[in-house]
Amino acid sequence: MLNAYFVVARSSNNIIRLTRRDKAPDDSDTVIHVYATASQLKRYVNLLARGRDLISVNDASSREPTGPSG
Repeated sequence: MLNAYFVVARSSNNIIRLTRRDKAPDDSDTVIHVYATASQLKRYVNLLARGRDLISVNDASSREPTGPSG
C-alpha cells in the first residue's frame, strides 16, 4: 500500500506538494517528507479547495486552520 507524504520546505514549513510512496522518501537540505494521515489529507484538500496557496503542516494538522481562508 502506498502512504501519503507531504513534501515540506524546511525554511517555511509550508507544504510544497503531496507524494505517495511505499516508504518515506529521503529528506534533503531544502525539503523534508512528513507522513500525512487521512484527516490531514482531508484538511489539506479542503484548504486547497477554499483557495489557500500557502499551507503549512500545522494548518493541515489543526482542526481550525489559522491565517487567511481564501
